Amino acid sequence: MKIFVQTAVVSQIKEWADADLLDGVVLSPLDLAVDDPTATVVDRLTEIAVGFGVPVCVPVAAINGADIYREARDIARASEHAIVQVPFVEDAVAPIRKLVGDGVRVCATHVYSGAQAFIAAKLGASMIAIDVREIDSQGRPSAEMVAQIRAVIDKCGFECDVAVTPAQNSMCFTNYLLAGADTAFVTTDLFASLMVHSLTDRGVDRYLSALSKRHKPRSL
Repeated sequence: MKIFVQTAVVSQIKEWADADLLDGVVLSPLDLAVDDPTATVVDRLTEIAVGFGVPVCVPVAAINGADIYREARDIARASEHAIVQVPFVEDAVAPIRKLVGDGVRVCATHVYSGAQAFIAAKLGASMIAIDVREIDSQGRPSAEMVAQIRAVIDKCGFECDVAVTPAQNSMCFTNYLLAGADTAFVTTDLFASLMVHSLTDRGVDRYLSALSKRHKPRSL
């Protein structure tokens, strides 16, 4: 499963890249406003693309068809690494089709069913982002929905990645991996939790305790 880190902080992206764990970046205007209120999304997109050469998902701030297309084209022109996130609403159908025809990679967001995933993929979206938190809030098992959408994509033979956002903890992350998600949008906080387990901590404590009791040769 590919990991797309959700951050606008270049130093954090570099840490992931240095660890060879960076498959892509999700660049949110809200995160960018916190990191640097003077920076534009296009400027930061260009900086990330040039510095790391990975795909960068950038959302459009529009739900009207004409606005979606215009903003998406502006983002795509800034870098060949851009993947434009488009909310999957009725007005987005025509711009998605047109953007795909222009060679723009599109990630359809706010997809919550197999039927929506089918239509988005048939239009040519190269990625579908499932907000698993919203599905869970309705009392529906989000991992089952991920598996259903994965099955729809595979059955129809579409070239379309299934992404999940945001995984809440390591157990959810594992469930989505097993359900067939291609990509996880991961925050830095979640990544830290993926590395932690209480049994690991106990095992390390026992290991250190054993080391402290080993025989130490007397120095001359």
